[in-house]
Amino acid sequence: MTTTLNANGNIIVGVDGSPASENAVTWAAEEARLQHRDLTLVHAQTHVTTNELALLTSAGIAPQQIRDEIRTDAEHLVERAHSLASERCPGAAISTVIESEDARKLLLELSRTASMTVVGTRGHGLVAGLLLGSVSAAVVRHAETPVAVVRPLQASARGIVVAADGSEDSLELAEHAYREASYRQVPLTIVHCLWDGLEAHVGWTAVSETDPRGVEARLRIAEAVAGLGEKFPDVEMRVELTRGAIDACLVGLSAQHELLVIGRPARSLWVRLTLSGLTTAIAEHAKSPVLVVP
Repeated sequence: MTTTLNANGNIIVGVDGSPASENAVTWAAEEARLQHRDLTLVHAQTHVTTNELALLTSAGIAPQQIRDEIRTDAEHLVERAHSLASERCPGAAISTVIESEDARKLLLELSRTASMTVVGTRGHGLVAGLLLGSVSAAVVRHAETPVAVVRPLQASARGIVVAADGSEDSLELAEHAYREASYRQVPLTIVHCLWDGLEAHVGWTAVSETDPRGVEARLRIAEAVAGLGEKFPDVEMRVELTRGAIDACLVGLSAQHELLVIGRPARSLWVRLTLSGLTTAIAEHAKSPVLVVP
């Protein structure tokens, strides 16, 4: 097992020894296998403050002993993650990073050169962001490359779902979804939710195949992604139109799919105060793993 700060092109995954972290490691290893990439396990080692060291020293515990035990615990934790990852991607090179650093800062720094950053979450709750955790939420909001937020997969879930409207801005996002569907050899659903204030009060509903507004939107999206269909001929794609609230729609559809792909809005002040919060809320409440593409 090697230790390195070089994550160029690798899939990186945050490791903290929790069950959520182990889910993330397993998912990241499988993704590395599918993409034929190497994997980097990243652990932010516990930092002991000067005051804490002084208190422990006064109790007769030597500072170096404390540092050594923290390092040993970190290495054992990462060794377990390494074993889990090796079972899923035996042919990949698996490197590790163990640093005494804030986990958010460390993951964001490494994400600049990684192909994807993977983080775990404890589940989904009623309060947006509560269970996502400060580390995962910070990475989702600020990473410069795609971020996967991993939670346990529903047993019956299959296929990829992506939120895209056929606009030029959404084509890169759709391509990420096509690629993930191609890796897994599963179908892709492109969903576009038409905002409807009345429907939003109750969540969302599907738009009928015969609804004129739906027919037009389906045709527009299908034409926009036709080139991606040619690039990924192995992917079976369908377009689904819904009406209501986009976050409720995507969370609902995530229960039926193995991966939800969403975009992260641009970083203007207004967008950060509005739509970027929606991205975090969807990542928190979704029932499946979520890939957030900046």
